[in-house]
Amino acid sequence: MPTRHYIDTFRNTILPATLNSYSAIFFFNNKILASVILMVTFFNFFAGLSGLIAVLVTVLLANSMGLDKIQLKNGIFSFNALLTGMGMGTFFDPGYVFFSLLLLAALLTLILSVTLGGWLGKNGLPFLSIPFVLTFWFIVLPSSQFENLGLTQRNIYWINEMYAIGGNSMLSFFQTIDALPINKMLDIYLRSMSSIFFQNNLIAGILISIVVLISSRIAFSLTVLGFLSAYLFAQFSGSEAASITYYNIGANYIMVAIAIGGFFIIPSGYSYLWAVLLVPLTSLVLLFMSKLLGFIQLPVFSLPFSFVVILFVYFLKLRVNPAKLKLTPIQYYSPEINLYTFNNNQDRLAQFLYFPLYLPFWGEWSVTQAYNGEYTHKGDWGKALDFMIHDEKMKTYSSNGLLCENYYCYNKPVLAPADGIVEEVIDTIDDNEIGKVNTSNNWGNSIIIRHLPGLYTQISHLKRGSFKVSKGDFVKRGDLVAACGNSGRSPEPHLHFQVQTTPLLGAKTIFYPFAYYHQNGKTESELRQFSVPAEGVKVSGITGNPLLKAVFDIMPDTSLTYRFVNGKGVEIIEKWEAYTDAYNNKYLYCKSTESVAYYVNDGSMFYFTAFYGDKKSLLYYFYLSAYKVFLVNPDAVAVKDAMPLNTIRNKRIRIWLHDFIAPFYTYIRADYSIKLASADTVFDSGMITLATQIEVTIWGKSHSESSSTITIRENCIKEFSFESNNTKIKATCIN
Repeated sequence: MPTRHYIDTFRNTILPATLNSYSAIFFFNNKILASVILMVTFFNFFAGLSGLIAVLVTVLLANSMGLDKIQLKNGIFSFNALLTGMGMGTFFDPGYVFFSLLLLAALLTLILSVTLGGWLGKNGLPFLSIPFVLTFWFIVLPSSQFENLGLTQRNIYWINEMYAIGGNSMLSFFQTIDALPINKMLDIYLRSMSSIFFQNNLIAGILISIVVLISSRIAFSLTVLGFLSAYLFAQFSGSEAASITYYNIGANYIMVAIAIGGFFIIPSGYSYLWAVLLVPLTSLVLLFMSKLLGFIQLPVFSLPFSFVVILFVYFLKLRVNPAKLKLTPIQYYSPEINLYTFNNNQDRLAQFLYFPLYLPFWGEWSVTQAYNGEYTHKGDWGKALDFMIHDEKMKTYSSNGLLCENYYCYNKPVLAPADGIVEEVIDTIDDNEIGKVNTSNNWGNSIIIRHLPGLYTQISHLKRGSFKVSKGDFVKRGDLVAACGNSGRSPEPHLHFQVQTTPLLGAKTIFYPFAYYHQNGKTESELRQFSVPAEGVKVSGITGNPLLKAVFDIMPDTSLTYRFVNGKGVEIIEKWEAYTDAYNNKYLYCKSTESVAYYVNDGSMFYFTAFYGDKKSLLYYFYLSAYKVFLVNPDAVAVKDAMPLNTIRNKRIRIWLHDFIAPFYTYIRADYSIKLASADTVFDSGMITLATQIEVTIWGKSHSESSSTITIRENCIKEFSFESNNTKIKATCIN
C-alpha cells in the first residue's frame, strides 16, 4: 500500500506539477508545450539540469508542506524555481557550493512565491517572475564571497555543449541551423524566443515558436505582435533607448504582449492594442531599472515585465466600468478557452448576476406598456411593465367593456415573483370606473416585497380587499398575494410591475430581467432567459416538472455510477461523486479519469458551467449531453443554448484557423438544443426521454456535430447515449 501511495502521488501530483512548471512560463498547462521546453532547456545541458533539479526540489517541498494542490499541479509554485535554476546553471560553474546554493535558491523561490502569492493574491494580482528575480539577486550579489563558486563561460561557448552531448553530428546540425541565411527580423525573433530560457540559438527559438503555435494561435500571434512592437519602437527611438537585446525582447516585451493581450485580459482587438502600447512603456521601465540597479551591479532580468503587468492589471481592477477591456474571470490557462468560454458565459450565466424573478401571474398575458413606454413609464419610472390579457381578436374585454368585470385580467390571481418578505401592503383604494383615473393615489392598491437587501418588487393597481397576505409575512415564489384590479392611475384593469432598490411606494425603477418565461408567438413558444419582454409580446410563466426536478437535483455527498462499453469493446464502470467546493459551487468528480464537471441547479434549470479533465471520459459525454436541461413540463419546443467552441473535437473543423481571428471576429459557433423525445404523458412522473443535439455553424452553414438521448425512469437518469462522427456510447445507471 505505501508503494502504491507513492506511485499515485508521483503520477497525480509530482509529474503534472513538474511539467506544468515549464509550460507555466507561457501561462499554459500544456503537456506538449512543457515537454518541448524541457527538452530545449537541455541544449545548455547544465542549465537544463539545474532547472529540473530546482523544480523537483520545489515541487517535493511544496507537496510535503501541504500547500494548495491545485496551484502546485498548475506549476504556480515552481516555475520561478525553474527560471532560477536555469539562470544559475547558465552563469555559474557546477560544484558542491553551486548545488548547495541551488537547493537554498529553490527553497527561497518557493517561500517567496507562496508569500507574494498570498500578499498580491488578496487583490487578485499575480506575482509573475518576481520570486526568480529576487532570488537571483540574493545569489549573484554575494557570489564573489564564495571562493568555490565561479562564473562560467559555457553560455558564451554554448555550441561546445552540443558537441559534448551528441558529438560531431549534433554539432554539425546545430551549426548548420544556427548559420541559416534568414531574414534579420526573423532571426532576432527566434533568438528572442530562445532567450526566455537563457539561450541564443535558432533551433531553440524555432522549436519554442512551433510548439507555442500548436498550443495557442492567439498566444503565438501575440509573441509576434510583442516582438514587432519592440523592434519597430527600437528603430524609431534607437536601439539603446529601447534596450533591444534578445533577452529583453523575449522575457519582457514578448511576455508583456502575451500576458496583457491574451491571458489576464480576454483576447480582443482592444487587448491587442494595449499589448502594443505597453511595449514602449515596458522599455521605459526597463531603462530606468537598468540604470538604477546598475549602481549595485544587479541585472533587471524580467522585472520590468512583472512590474508593468501587475501595475496594469491592478489599474484595470480599480475601474468602475470595465468597458472594452475585460479581465479574465476564470483562468483556463489557454487564451482560446478563456475567450470562447467568456463569450459563451456572458449570456448563459447571466443568472449569476441576478436573483431570479418570475412573472407574477398564471396563464398568458400581453405586455401593453414596456420599458420607457409611451404613456406613463418615463424618466426615473421608465423601467416598468404593464400587463393585460388579450383574446384571439386582440381585445382586452368581453361585452361592451364598460365594467371592470368585463376585462379578462380583472380579478385574476397575482403571484409573488420570488421568495421574500412583504414590506408594504396598501389596500384602501376603490377600483376606478372604466376610463377614469385616480391621480391622487397614483399607484393604487399595491404590494411591495423585499427579496434581498436592496432588491424590492412593486406590483400595483390591485383590487381592494383581494389581498391574501399582510405586511411582515414571508411569501414563496408563486404564492397567491392578491388579485388584479383597476385602482390608482388606471383607466382600465391591468397589472403594473417594477423592480426598485428601496421599499418606498413608487420608488425609482431599475432594469431587472425575469429569469425564465415563455414568449408566445402565433405558431410556437420561445423560452426567454433572463430578459425583459418587449411591448406587444404575449408571455406566460413556466411550470416545473417534479420528476425532472428530483432527478437533476444532484446533492453533494451522493454519487452516480454508470456502466458502458468503450470504442474498443471493453466494459467500463465510471463513478461520479458530487461535491461542493470552498465557494459553494457544486461539481461531479470522477476519480478514475481525474475529471470534474461543475453544475448549477437553480430550481428551473440544470446546466453545466465548466469541465476539466479527460475529454474521452463518460463524464465529458454526459456534460455534452446534459449541457442544459429545463426542469419544467417538457413539450416539443426545443430549449437552445450556445456552447464554447473549445468543446468541438471534430478534426474536420478547422478551429485552429479560426483562432487567429477569433479576438476580432467569429465565424464559427456551436449551439446546443434539447427537447422532449417521448413521455408517457406530459404530466406523467414515470418516464421521460429527452433528445439533445449539438450543431456547428460555419459562415452561416450548419451541420450536426453530435446527438444524445437521456432516458429518465425509476426516479433517476437511467440511461444516456452519445453519438458523433467518431464516438458512439450508451451508458446505463447501476446505482
